[in-house]
Amino acid sequence: MTWIESISRAKAAGRLKTLYEKYQRPNGTIANIYSAHSLRPHILEGHAALYRAVLGHTGNVLALWYLEAVGLYVSVLNQCTYCIDHHTYAGGLAYAGKPEAWSAIADALMGDRLEEVFDGKELALLGYVRALTLTPAALTAESIETLRAAGASDGEILEVNQVTGYFAYANRVVLGLGVTLDGETR
Repeated sequence: MTWIESISRAKAAGRLKTLYEKYQRPNGTIANIYSAHSLRPHILEGHAALYRAVLGHTGNVLALWYLEAVGLYVSVLNQCTYCIDHHTYAGGLAYAGKPEAWSAIADALMGDRLEEVFDGKELALLGYVRALTLTPAALTAESIETLRAAGASDGEILEVNQVTGYFAYANRVVLGLGVTLDGETR
């Protein structure tokens, strides 16, 4: 599950037990990325709050499936197989179209062939995601102007920026602590 100690749901007490109850899946399980924070429940709480704010908040304008695609792409660029697995699945759940259409999107993201399924604003924003993930210091004010010219509003740019930043964080939690899918069920 992780390279460091983690407290199982069965052994959780106090604040951690309360958080596990709050963040459990419908089947009663806890994602291993969450249990990786179990030694510091306050960090688990912060992680979950950030995740919910940037990805699942009703105040977001961009579609959830697109934000999932952003997260999947960041995870692909960072080679984080745990997050790739989770968000290939989650993106498929969020996508309102036909399942085979989401499969084509996920395949294009994993193969870094974005232009096969994206164009216009969506493609421009994914170019920004790539730069922000791999070469963030190379971004400039002109980078943002290019996104605006493609039709992205500043609020949409902010949403993509925050989802990218969240996934960069989550990927590093997973990769840095050796979080695996072992024992995890959806």
